[in-house]
Amino acid sequence: MSQDPYGTENRSPGGHENPYDGGAHRAQGVDAPYRPEEYRGSYQPYQSGFYQPSYERLEGEKAAQLSLIFGLVGFFVAGIVFGPLAIWQARKAEGFGVPATAGKILGWITTILYGLAILAGILFVVIVIAGFGAAASYSN
Repeated sequence: MSQDPYGTENRSPGGHENPYDGGAHRAQGVDAPYRPEEYRGSYQPYQSGFYQPSYERLEGEKAAQLSLIFGLVGFFVAGIVFGPLAIWQARKAEGFGVPATAGKILGWITTILYGLAILAGILFVVIVIAGFGAAASYSN
């Protein structure tokens, strides 16, 4: 009845073993304290080999994202305003060397569609006014 089901061969003398340290406690020995000074020199805030974009690249990517957002928003709401903004941001992104083709195309499509819609609205108003003018002259 007093038999330990987990065995005693892996137990530390204090009875406390951390299952998450990967055996570091046993490797140091039982009485070895934790020495953080051993690990202070191994931290490197910037490791070589990792990509760190330049300021121009970050600004170009931001402008490309704004161009796409303006193009998409302008497709549904106030395209006559957001279309040219999308084109402007796309040109800004390309000036920084970042391609922004989708934003530029959406900007042009939005600007052209909303421009045609405004022209159609103006033409409709002119036709309606001309129709009322013609109808008024026949009633006399």
